[in-house]
Amino acid sequence: MTRRLRSVLSRRSAERSLGSAVIPPDPRQHLEGPLDPALDTLRASLAPHRRRLWLRRMVRRAWIALAGVVIVETVLWTVARFIPLEAAPVLAGVIPILGVLALLVAVVQARPSLGETALAVDAEGGLGDRVSSALELAVGFPASATPPADEAAIDVPADGPFDEVVEANRFVRRQRRDALAALRVVPALFKPRFSRSPALASLASSVLLVGLLVLPNPQDLVIAQQRDVREAADRQAERLEDLADDLDAKGAEAADPRTELAEELRELARQLRERPDELAVNLQQLGAVESEVRSRIDPSTEQRASAMTSLARSLSRAASGNPEANRDGDPEKTREDLEELGDKLDELTPEEQRELARELAEMESTASGADGGATTALRDAAQSLAQGDTAGARSALDRLGEAMTGTQARIETNRDLAEAASRLQDARRDLADAGRQGQRQAGQGQGQG
Repeated sequence: MTRRLRSVLSRRSAERSLGSAVIPPDPRQHLEGPLDPALDTLRASLAPHRRRLWLRRMVRRAWIALAGVVIVETVLWTVARFIPLEAAPVLAGVIPILGVLALLVAVVQARPSLGETALAVDAEGGLGDRVSSALELAVGFPASATPPADEAAIDVPADGPFDEVVEANRFVRRQRRDALAALRVVPALFKPRFSRSPALASLASSVLLVGLLVLPNPQDLVIAQQRDVREAADRQAERLEDLADDLDAKGAEAADPRTELAEELRELARQLRERPDELAVNLQQLGAVESEVRSRIDPSTEQRASAMTSLARSLSRAASGNPEANRDGDPEKTREDLEELGDKLDELTPEEQRELARELAEMESTASGADGGATTALRDAAQSLAQGDTAGARSALDRLGEAMTGTQARIETNRDLAEAASRLQDARRDLADAGRQGQRQAGQGQGQG
């Protein structure tokens, strides 16, 4: 027996005694040309065992994958009972998919090689190391892996002087035939096994998981509250943008308070959309803007508006001589009537001018409740008419019309600001109600728990 042959056999004996094993190579992957028919038959005989071994590994990894999926699901829903995870249902659906993908990768990687199959057959079939040694010797002694020139010479020693190489090849071929004969009587091995540990882990986790899914989760109320708050924030952001557009349409200049407020409302709407979950901060911002708007509002706006309507109606009737003129008290219509009156002042007799001056003087008390500038212009017009100064009266009437339209514009601005403050208050209440409703539900859920 050659030193190489002794080395191979002693190494495999040492591996078996130490419990470790080097996977023998597949001769077909390392040798070129035709192989010994016995070696081909040996490789073909290992194929069914190889498929069954792979199936066993598949089943084993399937049990492990199932246990992993159930355990991860249990951990997920356990965490979801302490932390509001709105994405928990989505994650729960993704976990099995990832488990299947991991199983597919593991199954592909678990496909046994021919050498691994030989080692497994030797171990479970009680063949020692016959099959694995046959594969390793075929690669270690390539000359013995080719078809023999004479089958009978394998069993009969060669005549003549002892040839170590020839005897080594004879030994390898005889060992191969012995391994093949032993392999042929080996029953079907590697039936799938029940994986006890993964199965018990899956069962225990499944029981816990069912309990977690059946019992009410207090975090569901928290998630519902957060969802309500986000929906309320988005709803109010849209309303604030609509309000900003309305104010922009009414604001004539960049310095108009309505134009400035429109920019603030758009910024507030942006914050509501970007940080809808920050309920306290959003309520504080809404309250701050609302307070600022209310500080700009003249509390006497409606009294001024009432006085302005009455004054506009009286002036139109005095200017036109029609007791039914300008029933709505429109200041713009009054301005037109005053312009027409100014054009006709030179046509009035002194008595008509004095009578008109008297009527204007009687309106001073009403004008004082509307606007100081209108009161001054009205007084100047009455005095000029009483003195017969039509030019001065005409100038005063022009100033009176401008004062009235200016006052009306300020009244409309104050009304728009008041409406904006009211809608800001509604938005703040809507957000607060969404938060309070969720807190009440959470309190009820804890009480029931």
